[in-house]
Amino acid sequence: MRFEVVKAIYQAGLEDKRVCFVSGDYGHANTEEFKRDFPGRYFNAGMSEQNIIGIAAGLALSGMKVFVYSIVPFITLRCLEQIKIDVCHHNVDVTIIGGGGGFAYANAGVTHYAIEDVAALRALPNMKIISPSNPTEARLLMQALIKVGGPAYVRIGRGKEPDFELEYAPEIGKAGIVRSGDDITLIASGAIITEAIRVRDMLAEQGISVEVANMHTIKPLDGDFIRARAGIRKAIFTLEEHNILGGLGGAVAEELAELPQRPLFKRFGVPDMWPDVVGSQQYLRDAVGIGARDVAEKIRDFLR
Repeated sequence: MRFEVVKAIYQAGLEDKRVCFVSGDYGHANTEEFKRDFPGRYFNAGMSEQNIIGIAAGLALSGMKVFVYSIVPFITLRCLEQIKIDVCHHNVDVTIIGGGGGFAYANAGVTHYAIEDVAALRALPNMKIISPSNPTEARLLMQALIKVGGPAYVRIGRGKEPDFELEYAPEIGKAGIVRSGDDITLIASGAIITEAIRVRDMLAEQGISVEVANMHTIKPLDGDFIRARAGIRKAIFTLEEHNILGGLGGAVAEELAELPQRPLFKRFGVPDMWPDVVGSQQYLRDAVGIGARDVAEKIRDFLR
């Protein structure tokens, strides 16, 4: 996804001299291209996340359109106060791109697990939160977000996420249907959408028809979609590579809680505990119960 996101920013830089890029000392083929072609609009601020956000906000207050890139846990939590005050309070055009959402950097250990970021940023007024499911969607949503402007947070993977054809045109604030179904709706966000598709295929073998919806925009949430599904589905489920508290599941639960009548509802996310294991991204997903097999079994049991 990061290749597509940075490529979209580079293209915007060709068309708009206000576009600038602030890096947290992470190199990438396309960021080097941006640095080469727009030397006065590229800033490597080093591994100093509070400073990065301050620089970005200052550039935005000077009329620039700013994009920041670093690894999720560092560019969201380490500088949360600066995001709150410098970016969101001033409502400036800064888009924060966090690479490695969820367990994408699982082999690096708990310091690199990114499972609290959405909860932290969702509480900030003016902040938009986008979590694309694959490279194609990342490119299209980034192009749309460039036109809309920040404050915004784009949560992407580490790279090499599987791509698949979209049957909808991604639009900020609108859920997309990845796979159709009639009995229940499984709402997912981010690269873990591939697990949601596997869940659907597993449950189809057991006669359960699952609609897989992609809630790529966690804030502002597509409340219309949730309310519409609440009226026609037996149950709604959410799946996210994030702490079960405060993320996508919490946002959907808040929407459902205000309805006079609602379907059965269950969230799937990282349990509220430290995942003190290290391994591949898939190993971590399975270890904390958000792998496709565990989710499919729990949905089946929940519906009995």
